[in-house]
Amino acid sequence: MEATGSVGEAPGGRRVLVVGGGIAGLGAAQRLCGHSAFPHLRVLEATARAGGRIRSERSFGGVVEVGAHWIHGPSRGNPVFQLAADYGLLGEKELSEENQLVETGGHVGLPSVSYASSGARVSLQLVAEMATLFYSLIDQTREFLHAAETPVPSVGEYLKKEIGQHVTGWTEDEETRKLKLAVLNSFFNLECCVSGTHSMDLVALAPFGEYTVLPGLDCTFSKGYQGLTNCMVASLPEDTVVFEKPVKTIHWNGSFQEAAFPGETFPVSVECEDGDRFPVHHVIVTVPLGLSTFSVGSLLGLSPSSWRLCRMKKYFCVSPKCSGE
Repeated sequence: MEATGSVGEAPGGRRVLVVGGGIAGLGAAQRLCGHSAFPHLRVLEATARAGGRIRSERSFGGVVEVGAHWIHGPSRGNPVFQLAADYGLLGEKELSEENQLVETGGHVGLPSVSYASSGARVSLQLVAEMATLFYSLIDQTREFLHAAETPVPSVGEYLKKEIGQHVTGWTEDEETRKLKLAVLNSFFNLECCVSGTHSMDLVALAPFGEYTVLPGLDCTFSKGYQGLTNCMVASLPEDTVVFEKPVKTIHWNGSFQEAAFPGETFPVSVECEDGDRFPVHHVIVTVPLGLSTFSVGSLLGLSPSSWRLCRMKKYFCVSPKCSGE
């Protein structure tokens, strides 16, 4: 999301501010730092660390991924994979052409062994059967992309409805039926990880097919995913990222001034929770997954009705008025 204006210009180029120090914000900052037209750049991060939902802990005798776990679809069309490769964070196997060409359909591979909560080993055949069912239904959900209407609002509701119909045809004993449902529930949880949501009920069915499935066997970082964002921060000029600077709201379409730039006016002012204000020409807002839409609208300085209108029209918000994508 970007705000632009033609009012004033800081000596030597445009002033740009990125809200959020996650991978999206860091990526935007990297691109802008390499452009001579944007010499005045800052990234405001609300917490004491960069990386957002990419976080690796080393307090447990090894690397534990608290946030993102793997690169989904590691191939040349994946910018995360390209960055990791450029920084030398992946092994020979992950970088191999063979690994990059594997077509997975966007589905995570099956575990080599599975156990029930009782400790009993679960038949691999049963797990594979449930995987085939679950992923065939996931593929079906993508067919509603251009449909005039959908049978239910969310992906989760559609999956549960279809699974319910399959369950009625199961002829196994009660324990086997329960085990099958438990395995399906595990696939639900895994799909939540892939889709970045707490529940598939929160994922709209109609646009789900917009997700682009890239080839490549999913791969991990042997030294932790956070190594990627650490490298991105290190590539930026010193003091580009300002930590512990949560943004309260953004004021648009104004004529703001700052003592450091006498006589200059700026169309946007970013107000932080500590009262500091940053007048700028452009703002890039990177919103974390899971942030409520009301919070986003409040951050952008929009009324609830204006924000709802932008959401319904699938617009990016660039001012109190809305502009199409």
